[in-house]
Amino acid sequence: MAQTLQTSDIDLLIGGYGSLQGSHGRGIELCTAHITDDGVASLHHQRLLSDVPSPSWLERYRVGGTVVVYAVLENSRGLAALRIDDDHDSCRLTLVSHVAVPGDGPTHVAVATDDQGNAHAITANYVSGSISVFPINTDGSLGDVSQTLPGDPDEGHGPLPAQEGPHAHWILPLPDGRVLSTDLGADRIYVHRWMNGELVRTGMVRLAPGTGPRDMHLLPVASESNHFDEWRVAVVNEWGRTVTVLDANDLRILQTIDLDAEPADQAASLAFIPSANGYEGMAYVGLRGSDRIVALAWDGRTLTRRESVSSGEGRPRHLCAIGRYLIAANETQDHLTMFHSDKTGHLTVVEDLPIGSPTVILPLQ
Repeated sequence: MAQTLQTSDIDLLIGGYGSLQGSHGRGIELCTAHITDDGVASLHHQRLLSDVPSPSWLERYRVGGTVVVYAVLENSRGLAALRIDDDHDSCRLTLVSHVAVPGDGPTHVAVATDDQGNAHAITANYVSGSISVFPINTDGSLGDVSQTLPGDPDEGHGPLPAQEGPHAHWILPLPDGRVLSTDLGADRIYVHRWMNGELVRTGMVRLAPGTGPRDMHLLPVASESNHFDEWRVAVVNEWGRTVTVLDANDLRILQTIDLDAEPADQAASLAFIPSANGYEGMAYVGLRGSDRIVALAWDGRTLTRRESVSSGEGRPRHLCAIGRYLIAANETQDHLTMFHSDKTGHLTVVEDLPIGSPTVILPLQ
């Protein structure tokens, strides 16, 4: 009797730059990654779900039985909450709230829970260098901004032309409740704690001048019990073209690894595929300029550079891992490229899908 192949259809929301940026994104698109257990994979475009303008970053959050997507509307200084209704075949996005962001160029949003158990959406506002905090209501909708923490107007700059002032870029809530934010202009990572429901800046990590910290991601620390209760923070440095690894507890710098970039490259996104079933743990970092993806092996303590492959061209702005697959959002050439990662971490192209100016890929499961 022939064995039936198991298949998995993973819905993906794709956001991107639209006409406000002079680009080609239509809003939030629904795509599907179709993967079978014999290693066959493909990408499919389904339909446009929302025409919100230039949703350059998307964040998924579940509150009760409701799943909400928060969309950063970078070029219109807005943050939208959209409820996901129904399943794959009839999936819809319904706008439940839209709030103004009191900072120019919101580029990232993350959800964090304060010391009183309340959830908040926090945006990093690139142009103004500030971060803004928004309460999340019980239905997932957003309240008006409750806090804005500015960048440092006096010292918040670096030696490069792109570092003329503070440029907040990323928000990372830590497992212990602290919240980190990167300032690409000031070469700093700010540390925040919740105090009676308010976010308070309590410290910083200074990186070398001209580093330009951009994105941050948690990497699990290997232990004998295989319980990952310790973490490292991997920081992608746009202008230093490096990745810095921090101890998540005391934020000591443990490692800085060079990405072997070209002089004009900008390091962008990082995606992580954990070790499993004989496969190595791998971190992948995009280089915009030479348009490559750099493979970094993660042994649970240290990153080791392996090789790089073409992203498919188009300045890869975001990388997203799904199982043993990696998808690159090639923004300026209007397409997604899907790769398979083998046991050594080598990437092989398996599919390419045209889509307008993609900047973020959000799996829905």
